[in-house]
Amino acid sequence: MNNRKIIEIFPNKYEFITTTIWSNDAIKKTKKQLALICIRETATNLQVIHPLSNFIINWKWKDRAYNTQRKQAKNIVRFLNYLLSKGMVIKSLSNLTIEIGNEYLDSMVSEGRRRDTVTDAGRSLTAFYVWLSKQGLLTEINENFIESKKYTNPKTYKSFYESLFSPILPPKMATNRKHLIPTKYIPLLLEIATLYAHPIVLGIYLQIFGGLRAGEVVNLKRTQIKKKLDSGDFLLDIKEQNFRMDLKDSSGASYVKKNRKQQVLQIKDWGEILYKEHFEIYKDQDITNTGALFINRDGLPMSGKSYCQYFYKVKDKFVNFLRDYGTAEDRIIAADLRISNWGTHIGRGTFTNLIAEEIENPAELMFLRGDSDLLSSLPYLAKTDRVRKKIEDRLQKMHEEYVPTLVLRKTENNR
Repeated sequence: MNNRKIIEIFPNKYEFITTTIWSNDAIKKTKKQLALICIRETATNLQVIHPLSNFIINWKWKDRAYNTQRKQAKNIVRFLNYLLSKGMVIKSLSNLTIEIGNEYLDSMVSEGRRRDTVTDAGRSLTAFYVWLSKQGLLTEINENFIESKKYTNPKTYKSFYESLFSPILPPKMATNRKHLIPTKYIPLLLEIATLYAHPIVLGIYLQIFGGLRAGEVVNLKRTQIKKKLDSGDFLLDIKEQNFRMDLKDSSGASYVKKNRKQQVLQIKDWGEILYKEHFEIYKDQDITNTGALFINRDGLPMSGKSYCQYFYKVKDKFVNFLRDYGTAEDRIIAADLRISNWGTHIGRGTFTNLIAEEIENPAELMFLRGDSDLLSSLPYLAKTDRVRKKIEDRLQKMHEEYVPTLVLRKTENNR
């Protein structure tokens, strides 16, 4: 089929969309999730995988994680639909120019998109233009111009393309994203999670004292948690399980950013108590026999979406408790937490804050966060005992003095 026909843009009755498929990985003998670009007929909802999917699955991102593929696919689909809206002017992708790319990015700015959203779209668009050029399809752009944007880092010898576009970017905006919970509130948060979201309280512990992401929590099997006899710390084997192949990304499927071994600190006996209780309650509720550690109320492995819903319930109860029964300082903290942007990621941020105050060098921080391979970080294993002891000392006073006092005030206010 002629390439010109393949990339023809059809105005009015079609739109581009992203979709997900599962493919067999013959080498690893596993299922791999892929992000594809489809074209959909709006009247009939008929969807056909478009050859432009090769940009995602047969080029730069073919071996990358699904989330990376999906982000690139969504960025390009948004651009393609912009071209459809300009169908009377742009007949095919061969008509693309740098000016059209700039116009698209400027339109995003006019729509009020954030600066980082526009720059991310620009990076995807640059890669797309480079790919089209390598296919010989950008007849309006000199190949030498694109190659002139190629830069090789003299230290790493890695090459990349500088942006082909120069839109008028919006100013940087201050973010209201909260990255950590004050240390003294950690025991209270766990107690409230135990009361109102018991299925995930162990997960919250793993996040706060091990730095796990929510997607990594719900990808755990019961057999992937081992306990170190000398310290009582947990050692997790984190990897993507694909428990819920019935879910697409929009339905709450969950992913692991990096397969690794991850240590979770045993603080006092909290982790052991939560793990034993969780195991006893939920071990027989898995109707799929997947061995998933976290199970939803239907007996299926818990999705990332379900985990987040539980977490936001904890967040709401936690903030309300501080507001209603806390001191003046607590109420100020509660007001700040209520208007701030935070979710499950705050567990990893809180963990980073906890250990950052106790570590002696950046490599130790990398190891504890799971940012480097376990084997290359073995020299730091022994030093985690020191970190754990200091964190325990800090939390002991809070657990024995702060939380009972706050609960007492709650009881007195309810009399």
